[in-house]
Formats: sequence, C-alpha cells, structure tokens
Amino acid sequence: MKKNYKKGQFIKVKVTGIQPYGAFVETDDHTEGLIHISEVMNDYVHNLNLLLTVGQIVKAKVINVSEEGKLNLTLKENDYFKKQERKKVKRSVLEQLDEPESIGFKTLEERLPEWIERGLKL
Repeated sequence: MKKNYKKGQFIKVKVTGIQPYGAFVETDDHTEGLIHISEVMNDYVHNLNLLLTVGQIVKAKVINVSEEGKLNLTLKENDYFKKQERKKVKRSVLEQLDEPESIGFKTLEERLPEWIERGLKL
C-alpha cells in the first residue's frame, strides 16, 4: 500500500540511480523520487558520485509531491551533508600560490620553464 507523503516530511529513501543532474531514489513502499543535484547541499556539487552511491539509504525532506505521486526531495537539511559543507576549506586564489610574485609581466617564453618544472613536481 502506498503511503501519502506530504511537503516538509522527512523520509528514508534508497538511492537507485545517479545521473549528472540528480539521484533517483525509492521509498520502502516503492514510491519513486528525485534529489536534484542542487538539492544535495548549499555548496556547488560537481560530481554526485563523490557524495552518494547506489544502494545508500539517506534521510531526505519532501519538497513536493507530483500529481503522479513522484517525490521531489532535498538533502540540504540532512545533518551529514551539512557537515560535509563545513569540511570544505575555502581558500582565496591568492592563498593557493606557492610564493607571491612581484607585480609585473613576464612573457610566455620566460614563464614556460617554471611551469614545466612545477608540472613535473606534481
């Protein structure tokens, strides 16, 4: 028997598939749903496979129930994904430079040996 899901309700769902745009999920009563990639966390998510796996069970919040009974869900209020957001270290591009350079312009010919050397060290 299918349950009646309501907007704002928290439910456990199983990830059944992952696409570049979101994760397909299913409830224990076989109601299908989608967690759009923008609803995983507030930070930019480039690859869902780094956060979700097929078969994983997650707690999600119902955003909307379509007329066909399909669920639109979010993980933004899931404590695990909130902690993942906080773990990301936000750094300025300037802080990522190995050594500050003096202001000025160097030609590509002058920079090329340095770039090659850096690339070899990686």
